[in-house]
Amino acid sequence: MRFNKKNPACAASLTLALGISTAAVAADDDEGFLEGSRFKVLNRNIYFSQDFRNGDSALNPQTGEKKTRRSEWAHGVIATFESGFTPGPIGFGLDVRGQFGIKLDGGDGLVGNGMAGNGIVPRRGYNFDGSPKDEFGRLDVALKMRLFDDTELRYGDVRPLTPVVNTSDIRLLPQSFRGGTVMNTSIEGLTLQAGKLESNADRTATAHNGDLGTAYGGRFKESDDFVYFGADYQVNDRLLLRLHHGRLDDVWNQAFLGVEWNQPLREGLKLRAGGKYYRTRDTGKSLMGDINNDSWSAHVGLDVGAHSFTVARTHIDGDTPFDYVWNTWDFYLDTFSQSSDFNNPNERVWMARYDYDFAGIGIPGLSFTTRYMRGTDIDGTKAGPHYAAYQNIRDGRHWENDVWLGYVVQSGPAKDMTFRIWHATHRVYGDHTAEANLDELRLIFEYPLDFRLF
Repeated sequence: MRFNKKNPACAASLTLALGISTAAVAADDDEGFLEGSRFKVLNRNIYFSQDFRNGDSALNPQTGEKKTRRSEWAHGVIATFESGFTPGPIGFGLDVRGQFGIKLDGGDGLVGNGMAGNGIVPRRGYNFDGSPKDEFGRLDVALKMRLFDDTELRYGDVRPLTPVVNTSDIRLLPQSFRGGTVMNTSIEGLTLQAGKLESNADRTATAHNGDLGTAYGGRFKESDDFVYFGADYQVNDRLLLRLHHGRLDDVWNQAFLGVEWNQPLREGLKLRAGGKYYRTRDTGKSLMGDINNDSWSAHVGLDVGAHSFTVARTHIDGDTPFDYVWNTWDFYLDTFSQSSDFNNPNERVWMARYDYDFAGIGIPGLSFTTRYMRGTDIDGTKAGPHYAAYQNIRDGRHWENDVWLGYVVQSGPAKDMTFRIWHATHRVYGDHTAEANLDELRLIFEYPLDFRLF
């Protein structure tokens, strides 16, 4: 592959190699930096298809033409170098991630816009409204520091995982943020974390200066940062308590409270239950307008040998949808699904789920999941202009059925290789025009390689 300025993926790969070599030379005398290092390569291949039904369609963002089908196939390579820490009470380290994607199939008439649920291949332009890219990629770099074995600070391209900002890795390449984070585990069972994020790199981005924003409201140049903090307390092996808060500058304050509990009843029989609550209010300049949203969900489940049964209920109380940080996966509510978020204004949702682990019949690594979600009472007539897609909905309803089958190779040269088949059927009723009738298919193949360098 010829190196030039127009090939960011090639540049990223070269820079990754140079970065690793430089780190190795610089740290040659630092015990622990190299000895604790790892190099990982993940090959990920995805076929993503959406077949619209009942007269629904999507718009080609470049031509404005209606299309009744999206179909994309791409391969991604994610190479990650994670150093150890230099010795002493204060240790330093470096993480470098190079990621490269290539479009294998999907022309301008079939590729989505590379955002949210709309595909895996990006389009050119700030609003992803140009022609599809044949190749794409970028380089993520983060410096890290460890204090007294229980506190870790990072600055650079970071990937926080919390209920208020959960970095997305559900497409071809992972998302990242530019900023700083800190995590502390000095008290047994208690994990504290906080951070300040200043820009976003989308799952299909080739740069790190993307504006922050919300999944349903778009990006805002005026929103300067996202600040978060939170605590997770594992009381014992049965009870987990979570409390988190995030502030998206001049958009909202969002608080999260969660509890997870499980109770073994006897061998092979376990009861599970949990609840989650989000409180979202506008703040500062209120770039998204007035937001007064309380969203909660609860679930109860029973594990019987290889079988798992779960039922859940979600309420969205507010005239805006339950929203989250731009292109992340901040969806800790119990009724998230493959195609729809089931997070519309004033929506009421029921879910029934069944999981089976085929290890119960001697096939470890093979798993099956099916879910049925039904949402009613959608009313967005009082939504503000930033959520205009909901303003004509007074009595919206929809349902979705997901069927997932996955297999992880358990041993041999292909150990940890993963195959997944995901299928979703989504149908809308009443005057629910904010979402579409569609059948969605995803075929996902992953092959990880993990190396100890020293």
